[in-house]
Amino acid sequence: MPKQATMPDDTTGATVHPAAVNGMSEGALKGFVAEYEDEQGKIDAIMRDAATACQPHLDQQKAIKKAAAEAGIPKKPFSAKIRERSLLRRAEQVTDSLSEEQKSIFAEISAKLGDMNLFEHALNG
Repeated sequence: MPKQATMPDDTTGATVHPAAVNGMSEGALKGFVAEYEDEQGKIDAIMRDAATACQPHLDQQKAIKKAAAEAGIPKKPFSAKIRERSLLRRAEQVTDSLSEEQKSIFAEISAKLGDMNLFEHALNG
């Protein structure tokens, strides 16, 4: 294993790990990583619980798609329409947290980029 480079610390005469020179303390770094990973563990548990809670609804959606197919509605176009409507609902919510001034700036940015409203795009293809 290669030797770790050290630098003398002018105040104590001890050696300092190179990472500490740019402000990173090994102990603090490990603490932040541990804290972050603990929070990620909580998120993972919530996501597992949510997946379990969602499963009956996902099963019902699957049954609805099957029933639609049995009623003569083609699967692929039906699924594409459902996905499009979901994406449009999500896109509509993008600016919900913006103030009126921010929405105005957002509209200006959109205009300068030549972006169409998503509904206009859907209608105009």
